[in-house]
Amino acid sequence: MSFGTYARRVRDRNLPYGARYSALRCAVERYMPLGFNATWAYITGRAGDVRTDEAALIRALEVVEVSRKAWQAELAEFARRRSADKKQRHSRAAGEAEIRYRYGWRWPGPDAHEATLETVTALWDEHARLPFPDVPPALKADLVQLDTFMAGVIWTYLQRKGNLHPDHRRPLRDYLADLQRLSLGYPVYLAFFRLRKMAKLIAHDALPLIRPASAGDAAHIADVYLAARGEMSYLPHLRSDEQTRAWIRDVMLPASTVWIAELHGRVTGFAALRGDLLEHLYVAPDAQGKGIGAALLDEAKKARPGGLNLWVFQQNTGARRFYERHRFILMKEGHSGGNEENLPDARYRWRDVDEPRQVWPSGLNEALTCAFPHALAHDVTAVVNTLPTAGHAPSSSFRAIVGDDSLTIPVRIYNPEPAPETLGALSPLRRTILHCLYTRHHDGYVRRRHLQQISGSLEPWVLPYVVHLIGEYVVEIVTDIHTALTDLSTADSPAHRAYGRFLADNPELLALIDQRVTSYWSCYHRRDFPRLADYPGRMLVTAMRGAETSARDSR
Repeated sequence: MSFGTYARRVRDRNLPYGARYSALRCAVERYMPLGFNATWAYITGRAGDVRTDEAALIRALEVVEVSRKAWQAELAEFARRRSADKKQRHSRAAGEAEIRYRYGWRWPGPDAHEATLETVTALWDEHARLPFPDVPPALKADLVQLDTFMAGVIWTYLQRKGNLHPDHRRPLRDYLADLQRLSLGYPVYLAFFRLRKMAKLIAHDALPLIRPASAGDAAHIADVYLAARGEMSYLPHLRSDEQTRAWIRDVMLPASTVWIAELHGRVTGFAALRGDLLEHLYVAPDAQGKGIGAALLDEAKKARPGGLNLWVFQQNTGARRFYERHRFILMKEGHSGGNEENLPDARYRWRDVDEPRQVWPSGLNEALTCAFPHALAHDVTAVVNTLPTAGHAPSSSFRAIVGDDSLTIPVRIYNPEPAPETLGALSPLRRTILHCLYTRHHDGYVRRRHLQQISGSLEPWVLPYVVHLIGEYVVEIVTDIHTALTDLSTADSPAHRAYGRFLADNPELLALIDQRVTSYWSCYHRRDFPRLADYPGRMLVTAMRGAETSARDSR
């Protein structure tokens, strides 16, 4: 029988109460967007004792019906868009992300956030009680790291009453992709299945679905466009709303590559790209501040990794700050954009500054030369040539911007330490380079010894090595950095200025370290530091956030 048939049986007072109760359970089996147990727990938690209370039984049914109707409305809209595409002889297939969104774990309807928070809370309680599963030794390090990082995202989400931390939006997407790629046997699969379910629920609740636009999206795009531009009081009114809608439908949408941002089944933003020109990026006013613009911009960057150009009105200071935060560089100002409003505008350019100078990794010692600015190439080569040969290549890497250079820094190296006489023969500059490299060593004791030699340096190219170590699980290393940077939180101190400038250029690195600090504290250090605010890593991140803000405000 169908959901509707069981719903009618729940309401049929001529049936025995036990049959009506069973009919509700059967209805949930037909529609269980959170899985049966989680869906049942949510609707009965809201309704009351459905076993004995008829009013609670009906309330529970109504809760699930509201969600099902919202889901059906989304599917009807999806079908309408597909139909509009076919009328124009388009045959776009729904992407994997959209299929997961439409049919994956999430609770459609007005109470989506409440349902997600309650379900994640229950799943987290189960997950936190279970020991880490017995995994193959070759996979253990990577799986422990993935579990730790994802746990930090979930724990922070719950501590913030169901609000995803802005710095966790991109890591959540990355970790979820890693979780979806896992192929493990039972019972390891079961442990990570629960983790993946929590990640998907939070992602569907807090992150927008980014999908290609279709012909049937024209009206929604126009709604966002008109609402967003309606907030710009300085714009002259050149077209009627009807003319604008016709232009979007007949000119802009067919001629451009357009992406839609959808949150909780509602179109909340779009981006339009023509060639390497980002012609439009708008977010509905009531949906701003939720990472929608950043997600759309990321999609455009992926489509044009060689670079993007855009024009923005000079008076649109909010948009200009947004693009500058996302590494767009101001190229010129004036009336050069040819906008029909005849207002002063500004041209911005983005290029993929994360491209390494060479493929990573390219070998053993030679790969280390990418970890420092071009100006130090001669000294870096000399240092690298003195290192004992590693047993195998560096493990993974991270990126950092220092001035005009994009550095590719190893996460771990496996070179034995050089002899003391080799170190003593180096100049001070070359010793600092060597110390930086050995803060990447796979042995924590080695990392700590070499960190102590550079933690007080304010050379811009030294800072990424220190910052990255704040995200270490070795609390002694984090404590050493906290001790060395006592004036970091003092406004206008040398450390405050130096780290502020570096972090303003590297917001993604700071976001990563922030997330790791929370994760490692939650998993390893909560006993010694019951309050996160008292953990040295958190105090360092807080001070660095202040330094970054000061640097941005002074620009």
